[in-house]
Amino acid sequence: MTEHQKPDQEETARIIAAMSMPASPPPQGRGRRWLLGAAVVSVAAAGVAGAAFLWPEPEPVPQRLGPRVLVPPLLRATVGGDDRIFALVRRSEQDETDPPGTAAPRDRIELLAFAADGLAPRLEVHLASVQRGAIADAALIAEQGATIWLWLGGLGALSAVDGQVLADGDGLAQLNAEIAEALASGRRTFRLADALVVEAGAPTRGWRIDPRDFRASPADGPPARPLPRLHPAALHGSGGPTAFRIAEARLEATWFGLPAESTKLVPPLAPMVQGRFLTAATLPPGMRQALWRGQVRVTSAAPSSAPPALMQRWGVGERVTDLATVPAAAGLALAGFLTAGTEAPLQMAGPPGLLLLHGEAGRRLSLMRLGPEGQPLWHAELPILRLRSVLPGARHLTLVGWGATDAEEEVLSVALDSGAHARRAVSA
Repeated sequence: MTEHQKPDQEETARIIAAMSMPASPPPQGRGRRWLLGAAVVSVAAAGVAGAAFLWPEPEPVPQRLGPRVLVPPLLRATVGGDDRIFALVRRSEQDETDPPGTAAPRDRIELLAFAADGLAPRLEVHLASVQRGAIADAALIAEQGATIWLWLGGLGALSAVDGQVLADGDGLAQLNAEIAEALASGRRTFRLADALVVEAGAPTRGWRIDPRDFRASPADGPPARPLPRLHPAALHGSGGPTAFRIAEARLEATWFGLPAESTKLVPPLAPMVQGRFLTAATLPPGMRQALWRGQVRVTSAAPSSAPPALMQRWGVGERVTDLATVPAAAGLALAGFLTAGTEAPLQMAGPPGLLLLHGEAGRRLSLMRLGPEGQPLWHAELPILRLRSVLPGARHLTLVGWGATDAEEEVLSVALDSGAHARRAVSA
């Protein structure tokens, strides 16, 4: 019985065995190797429109591999108590016997996993070898119940424990006739809810797939049994100058804002748009910012110029009072409260706080942890100039970004109690 089997191990094992699916090739190209064409619609399935081929290699030809390139998004999940970061990467692949300077005819697609607390390697699995540039939309989707859903020319599932193939489109279709046509179409017909949901049928209906036995059931009703928590892949961006940053945040009733350093905030501060107290406009390059704090109170919404006799006509609303600057966080450039790509800032616990990211364009970014009153608890200079993705965690924050060039992509693990960080180059 393997470590990654679920509470209903025997049923899951029976279903997977019925799919007659081979294990994914071992790392470094040993043993059997998959070569997939550009039209392939499964993770590692032979006989799909003649697009995939498998042949034995009793004496495999040594391969010459290029540097790794990250295929976003990344995925964070806990497997047996081990907090892991998962990533797909591509690298050029060719036989070592090819003459020097010969262009590589293939890309190798691999699944990597690292420990979130220090980026120690956990997995390195060779998933597929494809024609150069094929399956350009490959991506991790989500993790649920130690099963990783991914798109690799088609829908597939891998074990989060050892990276081995658990299911592919053909296997899922054989088990679930209701979604067979949608899976065979090769289109992205899925969405995420309490599980991965495949949109299929006419009229279109959602079918929830249980990651423990890969059986589909109608998504508009409750699941037959409680589902494990689903962890979607992280959001990612192109590394803009204010990526993953917002200009204001709250810690319960305490408000924090980062206006231009020359701006004087006067209480009571009224909201502008959608409850925000600062303009959403991006500050001009080179303009410095200052950190302000205040208290959000529900008070009269009347303007200060309103006659006392008419104050009640304005009703009440949120206003920021007791405004003051935080002198220890002044003169900041391109600063914002760190998010995971949403409009909500990441909030720390023990003690409560926020993360503030800043850094001048073309220079290294810096990360600051703020305490409940806005006081800096630590300040860390990061080895990246642009931020691509943020994966929050209880004790360690994972950041992905670029150095001086796009070829210098790094994964960072930042300890939230101290700001100490480990780094791993994606190309290694």
